[in-house]
Amino acid sequence: MKLDRKDWEWVLTCFGTAVGAGILFLPIRAGLGGIWPTLILTAIIFPVTYVAHRGITRVVASCSKATDIVGAVEHDLGRNVGFAVSVLYFLSIITICVGYATGITNIVSSFLTNQMGVGEVSRPVLTFLLLVGLTSVILAGEKIMVRVTSIITFPLIILLAVLSLYMIPYWNSAVVTAPTTGGEIMKNLLLLFPVLVFAMNFSPVCSTLGASYRAQYPVEEAVRRTDGIIKWTSLILLVFVMFFVLSMLLTTTPDMLAEAQAKNVDILTVLSLAVHQPFLKYVIPLIAFLAIASSYFGHFVGTREGLVGIITRLMTWSRPADEEKLDKRRINLVVTVLMMVGLWFLAVYNPPILKIIGALSAPVIAIYAYLMPVMLMKRVPRLMIYRSSFASFVFVMGLVGIAGDFVGSYL
Repeated sequence: MKLDRKDWEWVLTCFGTAVGAGILFLPIRAGLGGIWPTLILTAIIFPVTYVAHRGITRVVASCSKATDIVGAVEHDLGRNVGFAVSVLYFLSIITICVGYATGITNIVSSFLTNQMGVGEVSRPVLTFLLLVGLTSVILAGEKIMVRVTSIITFPLIILLAVLSLYMIPYWNSAVVTAPTTGGEIMKNLLLLFPVLVFAMNFSPVCSTLGASYRAQYPVEEAVRRTDGIIKWTSLILLVFVMFFVLSMLLTTTPDMLAEAQAKNVDILTVLSLAVHQPFLKYVIPLIAFLAIASSYFGHFVGTREGLVGIITRLMTWSRPADEEKLDKRRINLVVTVLMMVGLWFLAVYNPPILKIIGALSAPVIAIYAYLMPVMLMKRVPRLMIYRSSFASFVFVMGLVGIAGDFVGSYL
């Protein structure tokens, strides 16, 4: 199917949703496991990503009414199952926000200490100032937030692509020649796949995509168009993300990657400490900051909306009609403050970001994007026409995404 201008705008929106902290930490996990697990997963991640995200949009776009994923599930399976999906959606995003808050603090802290020569910075104060600044953009209103995000996203994509190409003359064979065994490859496949699931994830926007097209087109056309958007997004992500990962792997060394993991920083932060060009020393941390900041806005809003939805649903469980009487603005403000305080506390604690991604974020994403659509298509009559033989493989890979970090850590 040929995409029109509006379709391509949605492709860029989905692409921008996926490009964030995941792409910055994926090279570290990939490099620690050697080059072979990365090449193996590169060969299979496109169809897995495509079928998984296509499943979410088909659930929404094929509904008899224009609604989001929670509304579509409620329509087919009732209020209780719909509520369970809303909780799952919330959990799939909240852990990502924790990783973003921690990551952006570490980026700025490293930049101030190493590039700017500032002495030891109080982590609680720095984290507080950063979260207040980022959350202020959200509180300024949707129009301001969207404008800031759009200003950041497109230069960010170009900068990441240019950086991937710019580093080609600095490629080395350290990762390629690192010794490995069959057991190590299997272990690192299990550890790497959950992080790859995270880096290639744009499921938070799939529900909105499906609802938007269903509101404008009949079911068949909405499904056909969203399928095309998901296909092209997955393909572009494959090329963009994996070329960036391979370029960073071949530019760095296993020792640099181990240092990045130990310091709990992203690949660009550790790279900025190794390059000798003064210009790159300042530009590379800026790219890392923009990558996480642009994704923080969307995921914070998604988390807040999910939590507000859960709270209002619980408050009006026995009387759904009372939901219209609630002061949503006040609930939004209280939830925003509570979220910021919680993120501040966790970011100050500085939990290991790769562990957050592999053990917390990726498993919930796998349940929401890989397992749930497959199960719905087996249970909901209107969705049975969308079942495919490849869906079983996606389901299995979803299980790997759930258990991979846990099993791989103990092999």
